[in-house]
Amino acid sequence: MLEQHEKLVKVRDAQLQGTRAELARRAAVRNGIRQEAERAEAALRSLAAQRASWDQQWQAWIRQGGALQRGKAYADQHLKIAALENDLEEERASVIERLQEAQQEVDAAGARARKQQEALSNIMDVVGQLKKKQRQEQEARDVQRSEDAVAANWYLARKTVAPEARHE
Repeated sequence: MLEQHEKLVKVRDAQLQGTRAELARRAAVRNGIRQEAERAEAALRSLAAQRASWDQQWQAWIRQGGALQRGKAYADQHLKIAALENDLEEERASVIERLQEAQQEVDAAGARARKQQEALSNIMDVVGQLKKKQRQEQEARDVQRSEDAVAANWYLARKTVAPEARHE
């Protein structure tokens, strides 16, 4: 029975190691997606700064009276920035969706790893109890053998001494 449990420990440990490797792979994928999300956020912040700069420049042109001369340039730049913002927002939304899915996969793999670790710990506890029981049984047998040996020696010693005592 102990041998079967020890084999089961090895199998469960191998499964746990596989699940932990899967968890690490999924976490690495999630971390890569998280970096993509951070890059998209940085690009949006950069674009917002460009828009703010362009708007400040436009306001300066208006104050200088040149707004009419640069109206087409403003409209073109505004359309470019708006298109870039839309593209980046769509990209960010897609990345966020992938990030959420990746996080769910990491969470699921983590839950599997925790369950497998718990099962392995339970089996290892049983193995420990079985080994302890075997040690106790072996110790009891050793004590019994020792007691039997002492009794046998005492019996043999008495038997050897007793005939000599009769002859005297």
